[in-house]
Amino acid sequence: MTSPTPPTTARVTVPFRGKLYRVERRWWQRRLRARKVILYGLLLALVIFMIGPLFYAAISSFNDNALEFPPNLWPAKLRPSNWLGAWRLGQMGSGDPWMGGFASGHTVELEMTFRYPPSESDPPLPRVQVLSYQPSVRRYDPGPSTAVKVIPMKRHSSPRGEEIHYRVRLTNESQERFSRLPIVVISSKGSQLVASALTPTWTRSRFSGTYSTWDDTAPGLLGYIFQYYIQAWTIWRGRDGKPLFPMWVLNSIWLALLSIIITIPLASISGYALARLHFPGRKPLFFLVIFTMMVPGQVTFISNYLLVRDGIFGLSHLLGMNTFLNTYYALFLPGLVSTTMVFLMKQFMESIPRELEEAARIDGANTFQIYLKVILPLSLPAMAAVAILSFQGSWNGFFWPMVVLTSGSKYTLPLGLNFFRGFAASTPGVDWNSVLAGTVISAIPILLVFIFFQRYFIEGLKLTGTKG
Repeated sequence: MTSPTPPTTARVTVPFRGKLYRVERRWWQRRLRARKVILYGLLLALVIFMIGPLFYAAISSFNDNALEFPPNLWPAKLRPSNWLGAWRLGQMGSGDPWMGGFASGHTVELEMTFRYPPSESDPPLPRVQVLSYQPSVRRYDPGPSTAVKVIPMKRHSSPRGEEIHYRVRLTNESQERFSRLPIVVISSKGSQLVASALTPTWTRSRFSGTYSTWDDTAPGLLGYIFQYYIQAWTIWRGRDGKPLFPMWVLNSIWLALLSIIITIPLASISGYALARLHFPGRKPLFFLVIFTMMVPGQVTFISNYLLVRDGIFGLSHLLGMNTFLNTYYALFLPGLVSTTMVFLMKQFMESIPRELEEAARIDGANTFQIYLKVILPLSLPAMAAVAILSFQGSWNGFFWPMVVLTSGSKYTLPLGLNFFRGFAASTPGVDWNSVLAGTVISAIPILLVFIFFQRYFIEGLKLTGTKG
């Protein structure tokens, strides 16, 4: 009886630098796993590098201290334990548990617990001050209209000190409705706030006592979570009293849509002419397109500005204007045809088989019909890529709009955010959180467009480099 032969280590054949080698299967599998780990690690690092600033802005926009570094990754506004308190306080303040407010005749009751040192057996009642707030140019002061009462509820002794539960009652005795009710509660020195229905915005210990500040004690659920987003949407107003931020968003949206409507027809028909038609000067014209792609915008900046200032050879006079400065015509007329988009469409259309065009021509279709009914439907992926890139370029445009636009009501969103930054730096009482919230809002449309159309975008960019 023969004994079984010992199993040999499995080996596989792998290519390396043009040659085939026999290696152990386990070693090769470990090598493949190591490659995957390195690849995904590099991709993860790239994602963190690209998305990191947006994530930082999003988290900081919910933090009460927007300039804190590193930011608090679990801010109070995102804690479900505070959501119920915000809902109840908003319901008490105005009858609106979602957006809150402090309406006439309503009473807000905020409960909190302070711990006092053992040496302080009979601490005085905390003092409550109702603060003013300035959402825009006008300052609001609910203090004179608010009746304040501090009621001791429970007392509990422990080795760490005396804990007293208070109820702060705030009543609006005026006929005015306030959007916010900020207060500061000042307790004796050495005391500590250990619990409250709503986490305070700030808590500081000073020589005169412990200061606990709430930016709004009647916020409502949405008003509490998205406080700084609501401020970004409403705080900056024009001379007519209307909020500027929604106007800037609408300006950016319709300019981006106008850019798409203009760019797609011009880029597609120009790309079709360069890719499918034969005419004298076709190659020099294509070389000119490539050359203009390599010229930075700063080189033509002054000449474009002079053209816009003079009305583009008098074209502005036909529209009843002496100049195109501070008009939307100045934003899209100088760059009416994007050479980059023409190049993308030309490269994509060259990949379409010519047999389709020849079959349509045999059936009696002319050149324009072939473009409209054959080439254009097949170019939808490239047109989607052109639309996304045009939308992104128009939405994020900053330098040229900053030069030609001077009226605040005509600003695009990037210019408005730049105004936010300067306004927040020069105006006391304005939170940087609102600036970061506006930044996050400005990034949402680009993310949504790419998420919903990424398949067409990737397919279009992939096929623009394919010929034959």
